[in-house]
Amino acid sequence: MTSKKIGELLVERGSIQPSDVEKALHMQAASGGRIGSALVRIGALSEENLLATLSDQLGVPIARPEDFLDVQQTYLFLQNSPINFDWFLSHEVIIWARSAQSLNCVARDILDPSIREVLTTFYPDFEVAYSLVSTYTFEDVARLLTQESQVESLFQGGGSEQQLRELAEEAPVVELVNNILSQAVDAGASDVHIEPEELTFKVRFRIDGVLRDQLSQPSERFPAVASRIKLVSGLDIAERRLPQDGRITSRIAGFEMDLRVSTLPCVFGESIVMRLLPKNQESLTLDKLGLAADHLDLMRAWASSSGGIVLVTGPTGSGKSTTLHGALAATNDGIRKIITVEDPVEIQVQGITQIQVHADIGYTFARALRAILRQDPDVIMIGEIRDLETAEIAIQSALSGHLVLSTLHTGDALSSFTRLIDMGVEPFLVAAPLKGVQAQRLVRQVCHKCATAYQPGEDIRAEISRVPKELLGDQWLEAQGCASCNGTGYRGRLGIYQMIPMDEGLKDLVVSGATLGDMRAYADQKGYRNLYQDGLMKASHGKTTVEELLRVVTAEEGL
Repeated sequence: MTSKKIGELLVERGSIQPSDVEKALHMQAASGGRIGSALVRIGALSEENLLATLSDQLGVPIARPEDFLDVQQTYLFLQNSPINFDWFLSHEVIIWARSAQSLNCVARDILDPSIREVLTTFYPDFEVAYSLVSTYTFEDVARLLTQESQVESLFQGGGSEQQLRELAEEAPVVELVNNILSQAVDAGASDVHIEPEELTFKVRFRIDGVLRDQLSQPSERFPAVASRIKLVSGLDIAERRLPQDGRITSRIAGFEMDLRVSTLPCVFGESIVMRLLPKNQESLTLDKLGLAADHLDLMRAWASSSGGIVLVTGPTGSGKSTTLHGALAATNDGIRKIITVEDPVEIQVQGITQIQVHADIGYTFARALRAILRQDPDVIMIGEIRDLETAEIAIQSALSGHLVLSTLHTGDALSSFTRLIDMGVEPFLVAAPLKGVQAQRLVRQVCHKCATAYQPGEDIRAEISRVPKELLGDQWLEAQGCASCNGTGYRGRLGIYQMIPMDEGLKDLVVSGATLGDMRAYADQKGYRNLYQDGLMKASHGKTTVEELLRVVTAEEGL
């Protein structure tokens, strides 16, 4: 236990900034309550972080759901208590027998003197052991204790738009949504999924590309949570039958964040997905994307070209946009005009003109591209080449001296040639402007605090024998799982890449209508690594594992 104030402790630990304390003090002066609760409400930190610090400050434990007795027993204890049952709910207090002469007590504010006074009055001979408790843990137990509780009524949904707006402004709803977002930022999540079911709704975080369950809440609370998210992201609260897209810019858990919000009507309500986009994009440089030295030199050469097309391919969520912005950072030397056309603009970059397309009003990629060619650009980034018209404008732009960076949805790098030809582009127009093509995937990085040594089998050894020895290591690891990586065995992600420059031999193959198999044989002959080989190379340096690589790409798919 320490005598330091909670704000001082949080600043000392680097959890918040002094300016956050000032904002929280202003909120506290205006609306009352504890400063810790105010810090959570303004999004300065997560409730978990606050509780951990409070636990150290006060010297009391944090109650977990499994710490509670059987809910029926707790309910009977409260009903038989000399204290009125409604008092427990209105003061957000739960007690249960610890032994014949002692009680356990959890409360949203265990420092409230009125709580201690009431318990001392009605249980004078009892020793009371106090514990901190998170909001959603307390409310889950309170909901189960009574269906007519005051806590439950705060979250009742439905009704008119005005009722929904009032519901979205309730303090518990604001705290719950802010806490979910703060937890997501603390966990390093890229997306937050809120999924309604018949009796509950689930909150899941996508961490390192994998969805993990975070918490479950009763379905009665979903309308309030959905309304809060819609309200702050500028969506129509009353519209529940059509998909909507919005955006939030906010400070969450100490970080400036952009949140892209998507709602989609489903059977039990609306599925809500929030993409977390940090405003601080210092990591978006080519040397931090996991490119091997030879690939890094090749990408830098492409990015410094005065004209031509560079294509990045891969499925949704493979990091294509991040790679393109890394390439843009390499080209952004201050003397070139850079314009991007995106749908949506996910990463906002200073010094670059970024355009958001709006297909619903006819402002498509093709229309935007035709307009920006009159803006005297040197470098053009197209979020995705989706149709023949966009592809033709991109090719003409490259042939007229512009550097064009774009993406395609294909399985591997070489398939981008056949994809463009299938769109209707003439083979000679595909071959002429292209500088190079890249395919990529994201794999999880192994946690080095718990990983153990691993010996690859003969099939792996045979595959890596095709990779130059100077690029290989001998630090093969196997994931285990520990507290540091939440038992997953992995922390963070890195890219695996296939990069193929457009040389004269490959141009001849494209123009002559060669098959994909012929082009793959040529790439293999030239020593260009496929995705699988690049992943094995990185696994040999202890950056990822063979198991993780096979989860993402097989030897056949990596061609």
